[in-house]
Amino acid sequence: MRWLVALCLHRRGAIAALTLLALVLGGWGALQVPLDVFPDFVPPAVTVQTEAPGFAPEQVEQLVTKTIENSLNGAPDLISMRSESIPGLSVVKLQFEDNANLYNARQGISERLSELAGKLPTGVEPPKLSPLVSSTKNLLMIGLTSDKVDAFTLRDRADWLLTPRLLAVPGVANITTYGGSVRQIQIQPDLQKLTSYGFSIDEVADAARQALQLRGAGFLDTNSQRVLLQTPPPAPDPYAVGGTVLAVRSGTPIALRDVATIQQAAAPRFGDAQIMTKPGVVLWLASQRGANTLSTTRAAEAALSNMIPALEAEGIHVYTDLQRPANFIEHALKNLEEALVIAGILILAVLFLFLRDWRSALITFLAIPLSLIAAIAILDWRGYSLNTMTLGGFAVSLGVLVDDAIIGIENIMRRLRENISAPHPKPRLEVILDASVEVRGPIIYATVVVIAVFLPELFASGVQGRFVGPLAFSFILAVLASLLVALTTTPALCALFLTEKDTHTEPRWLAWLKARQAGVIERIDRGLVWIAAGLVVLFCATIATLPFLGGTFMPDFKEGHFVMDVSSAVPGTSINEMLRLGKSIQKEVLALPYVQSIEQHVGRAELSEDTYGTQTTEFHVELKQDATIRQDVAEDQLRDILSHYPGLQSEVVTFLGDRINDSLTGEAAQIAIKIFGDDLDALDRTANEVTHAAARVPGVSDLQFNRQSGTPELGIRLSVDALTASGLNSQNVLDAIEADYSGLKVGQTYAGTRSVDVSLLLPEDARRRPEDLNKLMISGPLGAVPLSQVANIAPSDGRYSIRHDGGERFVSVTFNVTGRSLQGTVDQVRNEIQQRVKLPTGVYLEFAGAAAAEQKARTELLLYSAMAMALIVLVLFMCFRWQMHAWLVLANLPFSLIGGILAIAITGIGLSLGAMVGLVTVFGVSARNAILLLAHYEELVIAEGCDWSMNTIIRGAQERLIPILMTAAVTALGLLPLAWGLAKPGHEIEGPMAVAVLGGLLTSTFLNLIFLPVMAKRWSHARWHRQKKAAAP
Repeated sequence: MRWLVALCLHRRGAIAALTLLALVLGGWGALQVPLDVFPDFVPPAVTVQTEAPGFAPEQVEQLVTKTIENSLNGAPDLISMRSESIPGLSVVKLQFEDNANLYNARQGISERLSELAGKLPTGVEPPKLSPLVSSTKNLLMIGLTSDKVDAFTLRDRADWLLTPRLLAVPGVANITTYGGSVRQIQIQPDLQKLTSYGFSIDEVADAARQALQLRGAGFLDTNSQRVLLQTPPPAPDPYAVGGTVLAVRSGTPIALRDVATIQQAAAPRFGDAQIMTKPGVVLWLASQRGANTLSTTRAAEAALSNMIPALEAEGIHVYTDLQRPANFIEHALKNLEEALVIAGILILAVLFLFLRDWRSALITFLAIPLSLIAAIAILDWRGYSLNTMTLGGFAVSLGVLVDDAIIGIENIMRRLRENISAPHPKPRLEVILDASVEVRGPIIYATVVVIAVFLPELFASGVQGRFVGPLAFSFILAVLASLLVALTTTPALCALFLTEKDTHTEPRWLAWLKARQAGVIERIDRGLVWIAAGLVVLFCATIATLPFLGGTFMPDFKEGHFVMDVSSAVPGTSINEMLRLGKSIQKEVLALPYVQSIEQHVGRAELSEDTYGTQTTEFHVELKQDATIRQDVAEDQLRDILSHYPGLQSEVVTFLGDRINDSLTGEAAQIAIKIFGDDLDALDRTANEVTHAAARVPGVSDLQFNRQSGTPELGIRLSVDALTASGLNSQNVLDAIEADYSGLKVGQTYAGTRSVDVSLLLPEDARRRPEDLNKLMISGPLGAVPLSQVANIAPSDGRYSIRHDGGERFVSVTFNVTGRSLQGTVDQVRNEIQQRVKLPTGVYLEFAGAAAAEQKARTELLLYSAMAMALIVLVLFMCFRWQMHAWLVLANLPFSLIGGILAIAITGIGLSLGAMVGLVTVFGVSARNAILLLAHYEELVIAEGCDWSMNTIIRGAQERLIPILMTAAVTALGLLPLAWGLAKPGHEIEGPMAVAVLGGLLTSTFLNLIFLPVMAKRWSHARWHRQKKAAAP
């Protein structure tokens, strides 16, 4: 180590030049690093989507979902598999280990799915993998409304103008579209005419397919050139399609238009959308996994801005920011950057106040930008973005970054002062070298201790680990970089710019402070037993408050955007009814002065992985940028509006909270009670009882059991004898039903770059009358017969959805917690269920969600903290020659916890993730100060031969007063802007962490300066006597 410092002193000019170059190039490079809101907090996942048109949920479950689940079970690194089967769709979601290579996992799933060819029923489309999206998923929500153009045109502009252009933006993974009318050419058969002519549905479909064929015509070769032959593609012209000949009877052609109405119509809807109470089209842009959310959003907006004039010329109004997560990113990063700048200015002022020389203050301060630039470069190399977590790690590290330089420069200046008055002064460079090397050992050990403190956060798993892991990693990188700066750059710059003339006499205020410190130490020495007893009592009382601090482990992020999930208690509620209710809700929400916009979509989008039924709707509420209302107050007001609508179940969450909860449980709420079993009716009955039990617990909000049974259904049971008597088989009947009510795609027509499907389907008014199903005519070899002749049709209650977790059926009861401790509320709900709900045979419960994740994270944090503590003790024994000092350093744990917990209790922030990280952090910072103080005592006694007396105790404490105060002040001022802006976006985790660190720093610094010296005097005295006796001749 000495050789490294000596080399830097010898090459001090080159070191200064390299420092300047690093600042310029590193600063420029830091500006190029990607910015994002959060690290990738969603575990690696793959979604498999399989369309099964016309299949009922039970059929989808048995014939499609189970087949896919059996094929995918046992995939490498697979930790969970959830699925949902709804009418015509199977969705299977696979979650993998945190360290799994998602692209390899996706390839493995794709290979397993390819082996399913031929195993799925006829009519089921091949399974597809959904695009890989980022943790936040939504990139931008765009809306289209118009009073001038119809719903067809709105949807055309969304599908054929906006979607292709926006998908071409790098970083956009997928676009999901709700609302409008998807244009179709529909062949709507007249069943009576079909019967009279003797045509079957199959014959109509075959004729349409033949008319819509597209063939290549080849070319002609002349003597001088080649001429291409082109046949026109079928155009979306109902008249042309209607002219298709079905057959020739008695010399007369019978065309499609003779037995059917051919017209342009809207495809059957799975959902719809409203924007600001008006019908419209909504486009959800999803960002790719690993994409830079901020730059991708801006690129998409730039592409959109080029198309807006053309849309507005048609009378189409474009809403560009119904949801824009980049707003939260910009505000959060701006707030963190402001906090870092303010902290830097305050730190520089404190350094000048203590060092009283602008050159030494500037040399010390340079440790911050140099360390951060080095850390940012490594983060970028490792694929990390600059986000609220990594920037938070930098904010926490500010005090530690200058600590190494503070200790080195303060020691250099002190030794230079002493050298002036020495009988035989040494050369200035030798003094700087000796002073730098003198404190390097303790600094290295102290740095290792601080890093060890952050190891539990670095290795934490789950969603919480994915949040705080990058914070810990950025902190560790910055601290290691600061150690390198202190060993190389700081001594070189001191040698280049500092002289003996730059050392100042001690100011009077500092002399006064040292005198007061000496007096307090002497008084504590006289009453040590009573004071120690008082501290023990205070520590125990502080620890006893922990269960009453409350708070949620993961905070609510102040993103200015809410999601209101609403479902009707009546299964099968129509799209139009949900739109009617939604319009009324939107009007009430828009009356709130802080609301900027609201969007509603009902059901699910076509060909999307959403599984919402028509009875389910979702509202997205965007708040005004200058809104001053507290987020929890706005959330309560939205809940109050929804409570006025009987028969609706609802919950209100933030969008990021929704994403986090979905990654934990597959639900939007904080807590999910999953009820497993085979008997779906028994599961529903149990879920109702669980819901009533949970409703009795205070703090439970947004309580929901979305009952999937009771969906209105018409059951069609074919009669084998009647089919035989009519000369029909089941396929004849099922094909006719599918074509008439589900729609049978028979081909496509083309208009430029657009394609328009041609489908065989009954007219919409015929599909609205259940009684007409009995009259549906089925053509056969013995003539047409009504459906009622070959089948029994009876109304019944069915299910809209069947869900699996790990291959087992389950239903879920979900709720959020407001105004109370999350874990305490869940425990009370668990007790209520145990007392009031008797589980049927084969049924069992499982609690999942934020509470379970919180408990796991706390247990994990305690386990890793114990391991880190063992590492710290080992390092301390290596650091000190007097082993008692190692145990004295650990006294900082209660010192820091007293202040940290009291700060949490006073501010009311609760024991959140950030607060717990803060409690761990402050121990590392305070332990660092204790190491330097106790190591200095050993230096005084062993190297300088001082007696172990009160004079030595006071001298050592006074000589370490400035470094410890400077370190504490710099750390505190570095975190003060974060704590002061506790309610600002981006401070949700760092703010509570800063509060805990500030509180713990206050008590630990005070006790380190006045109480720890007395403890060292008492308990290290025997070791000194033994050492002195052994050294005696």
